[in-house]
Amino acid sequence: MIAREHNDHACLGAATQEVIARVEAGDPSLVDLAERHASADDLAATIRQWPQRDDEGLPCDGPKVVACRPPQRLRFDARDPNCFERAAIFIGAAELLDPDSVYRLATVDTPNGLHTFPTRDGEPVILDPLQSRNALRAGLFRECRNSGADVETRRLRLQRLIGLDEKRGVRGDLARARAAKAAGHTTWVDGKPIDEAVATYECALATYQARLDALDAEAGAAPRNAGAGPVALTPGQAVDWIAGLALEPAARFPNGATRVRNGHRALRGALVLRPICVADVRDVAFVLALAEREARLYGPVGLGIVHSTAHAIDRLDRMAARRWLAERAGGRNAGPFSLRVGNTTIAPNIPLLESLARVGGRIAGNIGLEAVKVKLATLGVTPPVLNTLEQELNREHLSLGPLATPAPMLGSLSAMTPEALAGRWLAGKL
Repeated sequence: MIAREHNDHACLGAATQEVIARVEAGDPSLVDLAERHASADDLAATIRQWPQRDDEGLPCDGPKVVACRPPQRLRFDARDPNCFERAAIFIGAAELLDPDSVYRLATVDTPNGLHTFPTRDGEPVILDPLQSRNALRAGLFRECRNSGADVETRRLRLQRLIGLDEKRGVRGDLARARAAKAAGHTTWVDGKPIDEAVATYECALATYQARLDALDAEAGAAPRNAGAGPVALTPGQAVDWIAGLALEPAARFPNGATRVRNGHRALRGALVLRPICVADVRDVAFVLALAEREARLYGPVGLGIVHSTAHAIDRLDRMAARRWLAERAGGRNAGPFSLRVGNTTIAPNIPLLESLARVGGRIAGNIGLEAVKVKLATLGVTPPVLNTLEQELNREHLSLGPLATPAPMLGSLSAMTPEALAGRWLAGKL
């Protein structure tokens, strides 16, 4: 179904009506294009490969949609369309391929300038390789917030569930069940009693209709900019949204999609107080870093979701780690000064352990420091990077301390000290 445009109603509304008229008239260019593709996804992939010829505003350059300011060129048989033409061609041919989906036009501001594109069941369809899905989603989000609650897609989905005519949706099922009962059938196609089937469809129809009425009332009562309030998300929804943001740019990194899935799983685990293991910390940071950059497209709202979620996850992870340590310290062998095995009690020499801890802490601290330096170098944090970071921190009256000194060069005498040797061994285990 080709539905009402998301925004820019004068221009996109006129374009939408022209597309509908051409679909109903069986425009040969749209019919031919639809017949050469198996699905709307295949159609979108083909349109993405077409070259583009920009609309320079020349009066003699093709037919125009005069309702637009300035008038926009709209050719349905073009194979070098601009974004305005691509969007119109797509929804026309896609309507012939899959009329059960809801297609709408939108124009939003993106990092690459104003862009017109179609949506399919509310999701942006990428027809221009220079545009990203995150940018179009963010633009659509901002448009919907600025123009009030966008309920058109939800309304159309409910209408499709109810049935656009007497033969479709719940209305069609109810009509067929009632006809079967009038014909004397006692059971429905799934084996249930016919009266139960009729009652089920009547209940579903009443429920969907009530939701549709409530949606219409909500749209009528919503003032302009009503959508500009806080965005309410559950913790799980926030984590899923962050992972979804990170997934698109992650494709540019080796194993990026796998790293996003690992980080997403670890973030989900933190919500149920499962500590984030060391092996997943890198992927969690990867997800949050990419999501933070992409969230800027949504403005302060998007950044606020990422930052608040990251802080909450950090607190939950700390809490989960403390609980995990407490559980390991408890149990039947719990006890601060003794361990009971059968009938034997083993009591440690506390003063000796304290001395060993002090000595071991000093040695382990140096070894750990060397290990961190080596590991940072393998991750690309080279001595010049450390030096630059140290200089910037010094301006803020801060310092990396011993970490600012890079790991000793292999082959040098400094690299042969016990701490350096042990540090390289430990770095290989991290």
